[in-house]
Amino acid sequence: MVVRLMLLKPISQCSKCLDFLPRRPWPQVFPALAWRGHLLTGFHRPPTDMALELDDGGLVDAYKAAYPELGLSELARLLRALEATFPEYFLEFRNPLCTAYSLRWSDRLGQTIQALLQTQLSFQTWVDDKKLGPRDLSPLLALPEISEFLPYTEALARLPISKVEGVRALELGVELFLLGRPLNDLLPSTDSPSLYLRRLEQWRRPRTSENDEAWRTDVAQWPWPAQVQGQWQRFGDQAGLEIKIRTTSADDLKKKLERLNSIGETWSCKS
Repeated sequence: MVVRLMLLKPISQCSKCLDFLPRRPWPQVFPALAWRGHLLTGFHRPPTDMALELDDGGLVDAYKAAYPELGLSELARLLRALEATFPEYFLEFRNPLCTAYSLRWSDRLGQTIQALLQTQLSFQTWVDDKKLGPRDLSPLLALPEISEFLPYTEALARLPISKVEGVRALELGVELFLLGRPLNDLLPSTDSPSLYLRRLEQWRRPRTSENDEAWRTDVAQWPWPAQVQGQWQRFGDQAGLEIKIRTTSADDLKKKLERLNSIGETWSCKS
């Protein structure tokens, strides 16, 4: 059996260069962890606290154990910190670290990470809160200068919007910006994500938006059963009915579904 000694040392003797601003604080019941004199956890502990110095092997395993889940922004900041602190070992760490968090390193991923790191921390936090992936951020790669688009990403992070709506808003915002739409026009003027997205869609595809608006008006006048709501909605490149039903029993649900047959007939006549 091989016994590996792990030493305790004051945090004051450890570097905080690897602080990647993790969202979740390190549990107070555990000692801070360090590797080669660099803190891996407990970055905001008092300097008099002790850190457990890990052995030289298994840095990636240590990160995965300490942080079972990392958002894309957190991982991007961690990779940046590792490259700056250990440039000679970075390539050795990079691929296994990405694999540990269910990503495969590629030039495209590297470009996405670099683009993400140019945005403000509030947007990076939003990206992780919504659990966005590299593909969701691909519109950023089309921007010649991300710094010019930062007011938009900052405003998007403040909007009470779902992941799907946020990804679509980012895509439309970048497209319209590249088409020459003034940035001030693109900034949200309402707290309603659906209204905001509708405005962006109208600018991006005026004819489609006019058609959707006509359908939306017609659908609102259809003979909907009681406690059944129907709206015409756009889902990316497709549009259709979104129906919400409030029911109290299986029989009640059956009756409402039967009454919806008339809606189907109305739709067929309009199509």
